[in-house]
Amino acid sequence: MHLAVFASGEGTNLQALLDACGDGRARGEVVLVVSNKADAGALRRARAAGVETLVSAPADHPTPDEYNAFLAHECSRRGAELICLAGFLLKLRPPLLKAFPGRILNIHPALLPAFGGPGMYGRRVHEAVLASGAKVSGATVHVVDEEYDHGPILLQSAVPVVAGDTPETLAARVLVQEHRLYPQAVALLCAGRVKLAGGRAEILPPPPDPSPRARRALISVSDKSGVVELARGLRELGVEIVSTSGTAKALLAAGVPIRPLESLTGFPEILNGRVKTLHPSVHGAILLRRKDPNQIREAELFGLEPIDLVVVNLYPFAKTAAAAPSAYDPAVIEQIDIGGVALIRAAAKNFEDVAVLTSPADYAGTLAELASSQGRLSEPTRRRLALAAFRHTAGYDGMISSAWSAQAAPTGAAFPADLSPRLSKVQDLRYGENPHQKAALYANESGMSFKQLHGKELSYNNLLDAAGTWDAVSDFDQPAAVVFKHVTPAGIGIGKTIEEAFERAWACDPLSAFGGALAFNRPVTLAIAELLSKRFVEVLVAPGYEPAALESLKKKPNVRLLERSRPPTKALQLRSIGDEVLVTEPDRAVAGPDWKVVTKRAPTPDEDVALRFAWACAKHVKSNAIVLAGPEQTVGLGAGQMSRVDSVHMAGVKYRLWGRDNPAPRALVLASDAFFPFRDGIDAAATLGITALVQPGGSVKDAEVIAAADEHKLAMVFTGMRHFRH
Repeated sequence: MHLAVFASGEGTNLQALLDACGDGRARGEVVLVVSNKADAGALRRARAAGVETLVSAPADHPTPDEYNAFLAHECSRRGAELICLAGFLLKLRPPLLKAFPGRILNIHPALLPAFGGPGMYGRRVHEAVLASGAKVSGATVHVVDEEYDHGPILLQSAVPVVAGDTPETLAARVLVQEHRLYPQAVALLCAGRVKLAGGRAEILPPPPDPSPRARRALISVSDKSGVVELARGLRELGVEIVSTSGTAKALLAAGVPIRPLESLTGFPEILNGRVKTLHPSVHGAILLRRKDPNQIREAELFGLEPIDLVVVNLYPFAKTAAAAPSAYDPAVIEQIDIGGVALIRAAAKNFEDVAVLTSPADYAGTLAELASSQGRLSEPTRRRLALAAFRHTAGYDGMISSAWSAQAAPTGAAFPADLSPRLSKVQDLRYGENPHQKAALYANESGMSFKQLHGKELSYNNLLDAAGTWDAVSDFDQPAAVVFKHVTPAGIGIGKTIEEAFERAWACDPLSAFGGALAFNRPVTLAIAELLSKRFVEVLVAPGYEPAALESLKKKPNVRLLERSRPPTKALQLRSIGDEVLVTEPDRAVAGPDWKVVTKRAPTPDEDVALRFAWACAKHVKSNAIVLAGPEQTVGLGAGQMSRVDSVHMAGVKYRLWGRDNPAPRALVLASDAFFPFRDGIDAAATLGITALVQPGGSVKDAEVIAAADEHKLAMVFTGMRHFRH
């Protein structure tokens, strides 16, 4: 529909109409702007929009009727079908009214019929409202007839009068409503949905849409990754973008046209931005069930404009909380999202009619489906996005709960009453511990602790071994190497160089080391890469790789190269036992304050070095753990046996195999992760040729065990600390 707009002032309502026609809210085009003042701001707006202008005043014509006839002629000549008065301060006469019967609209800054009539325009209206003591004002769009402010009322919107209002403050709030209301009224007329009869205006229901599609999207995101590209793609598909605050600024800066949220609600942001989207015009537009005729009629009654796509993600609470001195810090409190969560939940609840996007990872796929399906999203897609949305809000609430629970816990309490870890899937794994089990890898909000530089996809078992071997190698200050197999060490070595450490670790049990996971606490050198050229390992973990070493190792297609620079985490450890979860602090200590010699003979200096090394190794071996070691390397490991004596036996078997190719260590010692309950373990250990051993102590049979060690002339140390690893 072609529109002519009459304006005498700055033309903000003209601008609202131009914007609505430009973004498709109103199926109209402004073809002429008329003013009786040559300096009217409305004329500048019209020219900026490329709209023809006409300046003509009553003084330019013999009589008022001839002036109105002239205006009617000029409007008709340009094909105008509807005239909109937007602050035009002249009364219209019969020649114009008869030429456009029922097709002239006016916007009045009050709720007619109150505060209307001759002389009631602009500031005078607001002064009259305040003088009367009225508690409510507003805006009215009505059809113009021969009486002042009298014709059939098309739309109205209320504005509360608040304490301390001045004509200026009230006018500003009313103007916001005018900018929302006028385009809605024009859109109804352009769509042929207004029926005038008996001095009243009836709004007709919209015709059924034979091709439901996404027409309007609300975008308000904290993480703006990919949002500009998404908005551009939606605009190309004919989707109107409604946005607010920082997102609106970002989109406008990128040249993406948006519709301000206030034009939908008629209400500005309040409370320093704390309240933006919490409004019936927003949530009604999202929760509206499109197939319910009663809800459709109610939506029409309240002027709801349906929102078909909600793009929202939430404030960075975790990041802010991590950097703040307290979880109750004001900066942290402001990162508790209210409106965003409400928008996401509303859209997800109404997934039958509305799609919700909470992750930039879903933008490209959603755009592609919309483009290929004439602006529609399938129900399976909407269900999938809704599920992701509820997971997003659940994780967010969990972060807040965890942060506040930790803050509220008594001093020294490690475990909150409720624990809600937020985990995001990184990737699906080929299978779990066995091929018939499915599995996936998840990470918390801190992200991945390692980076894969090369090799095949990591398996479930690869990941367990890689984590265990990094934990173990990180316990040594000297250059160290650890070989893991089935989540327990096959060999641990230290040395003056990383190459020396590697050779010692590998030599402990070369048969078991084959196909294992190998970790270093120093960057991998070319010499290491060359040593590995004829040896097969599944996984290498290190804080870095020399460029030449990396190039060499990449020639082996099956080895997974991981870079891991973070120290082992001190976060609580979670372990599922079916429907329940065990939570524990990690075992990050090596030795406690006690290191007490309990036998008649004290360890020699070499034995003491070997004992301390063996004790650090025993911490990482599966219980019951027995470690045979010299000062720089393990030489026999017994792990995971049902009795400690069996573990001693297994360690002895491995030591004898080691001894075929290696000279005896200058001090052979034994470490046990837990106490010996009887002397039989000491008797068995003595047959292996050890000269000293270390264990936690604490058995009721300690005296008997100490006596056995003295009989065999062994030195023995109690640590007072156990290192079970199940």
